[in-house]
Amino acid sequence: MRHIHAKSIYPGRIKGNIAPYHRERFAADKKEKVDPREEFRQFKSALRGAQAQLASEKKMILDRRQKNPREIAALDDAINVLESHIMTLDDPFFLSEIKKVIFHGGASAAAALGAVIHRVSKQFVYAPTHRLSTETAQNKHFMQDLTDMKRRILFFLGMQQELKLPEGISIVAAEKLNVSEVLALKRAGVRGIVISETSETAHEVVMLRAMRIPCVTLKSAHLLKFKKPQPIFLDADLGYIVLKPRKKIHFVESEKQGEASALSKNVKMQSGEKFFLSSTLHFTSEILNRPVLGGAQTIGLYRTEYQISEAGEVPSGRHLQKQYEEIFANQPTVQIVFRLFDFSHDKNFVAHPMLESDSSLGGIRFLLKEKNLLERQLLALLRAAANSERKIKILLPRLSESRELSDFFAHLNSVYPHYPRHLVRWGGMLESVTAIFNAARWVKELDFFYVGTSDLLSSMTAQNRESPALLHRALLSDAFVHIAHELRALSRSRDVTLCGQAVGEPWAVFWLASLGLRNFTLPTGRMPIITNTIEALTMKTCRELSRELLAIRDEKERLAHAQQTALKILYGKE
Repeated sequence: MRHIHAKSIYPGRIKGNIAPYHRERFAADKKEKVDPREEFRQFKSALRGAQAQLASEKKMILDRRQKNPREIAALDDAINVLESHIMTLDDPFFLSEIKKVIFHGGASAAAALGAVIHRVSKQFVYAPTHRLSTETAQNKHFMQDLTDMKRRILFFLGMQQELKLPEGISIVAAEKLNVSEVLALKRAGVRGIVISETSETAHEVVMLRAMRIPCVTLKSAHLLKFKKPQPIFLDADLGYIVLKPRKKIHFVESEKQGEASALSKNVKMQSGEKFFLSSTLHFTSEILNRPVLGGAQTIGLYRTEYQISEAGEVPSGRHLQKQYEEIFANQPTVQIVFRLFDFSHDKNFVAHPMLESDSSLGGIRFLLKEKNLLERQLLALLRAAANSERKIKILLPRLSESRELSDFFAHLNSVYPHYPRHLVRWGGMLESVTAIFNAARWVKELDFFYVGTSDLLSSMTAQNRESPALLHRALLSDAFVHIAHELRALSRSRDVTLCGQAVGEPWAVFWLASLGLRNFTLPTGRMPIITNTIEALTMKTCRELSRELLAIRDEKERLAHAQQTALKILYGKE
């Protein structure tokens, strides 16, 4: 068994057999005499084939873009790459240069293509020292793109093989790839990729993200060189590889694309303690287009403000109600926790000037100032629930003071005094230390609580959410131990669920479990690794590991030790 640390490019957890990726090609037939007209005709036919292939790939990504609004940024980057390839092949200069080499140089179509590509590439080999490194990187990308377009055209000239994976191989290791090879590997059914010689902005990486292929990158290419296929665990969630893993290691894979995936699950420790995991979703289309397993499922947090991001404007109350009724009709067995619009200065989908000027304004505090927006969503939700006869949970975002709670219910009773109370359970989102210590007095008005760890840890450290290492150290702090005691006391009378990015970290699971917390809402893609972690633990182990952590005084060392411990739990000693 061999453990290798890597860098995650696109998340996912895959087990299978890995083999090196080799480029294969047909040998070109020698031609004693070249007919320029025939060669140019063949080249134009191959060029049209490559252009049609690019257009088809672009259409495929555009179709995916409509169905996956959460991936718009990654898909737009991929579309831009393909459009640049299409524009290059459409350039009249490119075709005229090929024609010159064929008719005046007596070259075959393949030789002419190679000569022109080489000539253009030479202009980008060296960058003057005064240029920025980003410009040098762009030059490198352009050279790789030219090679990629050359391979596409050679395929239609009959000089490149159709890519097929060896029998039993689902993961490949490659020193480098280009855009067309990533797409070809996807078509061939690859489930994971290990790559070197790449960067965050490389076009092949852009395509890997767009194709949602779990991938890690290694600095050293020699780790990719092995003679025979090998069994492997590829954990692109953590950036970790286990070669020739022991059979006794329990490994929960990510679902394959198109497979029905669980939106929630009950998970049990080896010592019998039960945990409940549920998913976080953002967009209406994610719910409507998602295949769901049979039986009761729970969307632990539906972040409804992304309805506005998805639509590009604030929908009318009628439109919101129609969307909610469509969700109920399409997902009859799914319980959904609807969080009311949660706007803030860094999530200002309504372009409101107050949010820009006041960073403390957000959540329920903002909605109580903009009552028209609050009414629009509340009435849409409650009427949709009444029309569909569906029980729903509604979560008030960023609740911190008792007056906010009383003002909210007073306003609700004034605009909809006879709302269907038997269908609705109300919850409060606790995202500050103040809210957590105030929550005990809200148990009569509220039925459940959520703890937003990202904003809670941000308020504890006075750091923004873009500083994950600082937030993670705060989660492992002695201060959080006291907060957890308060949450555990609150959970004796009401359900308490933790959500946020930190909850999806394996090292956080044994720590939170030792503090008595059992309900977690996390990104759906993180469920396999958290399931894996919980099922590998006992409560005794959790408490022992937590005592080890608390014995370390330096918070940075404490976090490093927790992360290393999680790897040992999941995969054994290195």
